[in-house]
Amino acid sequence: MFRIIIAVVFALVASVAIADTIRIDNRIITTGMSLAEVIDRAGQPSRTVQLENVYGAGVGERWEYYRGKKQYNVWVSGGKVVKVDEQ
Repeated sequence: MFRIIIAVVFALVASVAIADTIRIDNRIITTGMSLAEVIDRAGQPSRTVQLENVYGAGVGERWEYYRGKKQYNVWVSGGKVVKVDEQ
């Protein structure tokens, strides 16, 4: 029983430690990166979407990269990457 508990604890710690990452043109983009690092690795985005809260105030941007049939989204706020995903 003790081994199972230890295994579950290690699994939870490992899952928390892994940041969200995507690979664009064989370059890794991960949460916490600066905007300069993203531009250096992936180039300028194909499209930029301004994100607003319910009151219309700007809260960040979503940078969209199109590579072939794939779309990569990078959400930025406060000069840092806060979320990434691949569609």
